[in-house]
Amino acid sequence: MVGEDYDSVAVLDFGSQYAHLICRRIRECGVYSELLPHDTSHSEIVDRGFKGLILSGGPASVYDPDAPSYDPKIFTLKIPVLGICYGLQLIVKESGGRVKSASKKEYGSALLHIDDGSDLFKGLPTDIVCWMSHGDSAEAVPADFE
Repeated sequence: MVGEDYDSVAVLDFGSQYAHLICRRIRECGVYSELLPHDTSHSEIVDRGFKGLILSGGPASVYDPDAPSYDPKIFTLKIPVLGICYGLQLIVKESGGRVKSASKKEYGSALLHIDDGSDLFKGLPTDIVCWMSHGDSAEAVPADFE
């Protein structure tokens, strides 16, 4: 198993042009990462011992008839899950939040304001520049999510 001897993160690939870059940046932080298909099963993630998941972005809209999805059992694993762009929007939609089609597509650099530095973002500045590329937006996050 990957995760028993060291930290490891699985990145579920929803077609993002940056999925490989996400994995590389994680590895540069000293954490093993592996890019896996978006529909990787809950049991494979358990069997491989990953200690965290990232759901990547991708070109689809969560409202597309054939929008890619994930095994919903991944949220029973009691490991951190981070959604980026499409990954976030899919988590929000599938967990009872609201996603809206943005009136203006976002593409390019943007300022990300971090209002909770207690866990995942611990040690990062309050405001960081990031890259946006999507047409939907998470309007309301489900109550039990950060």
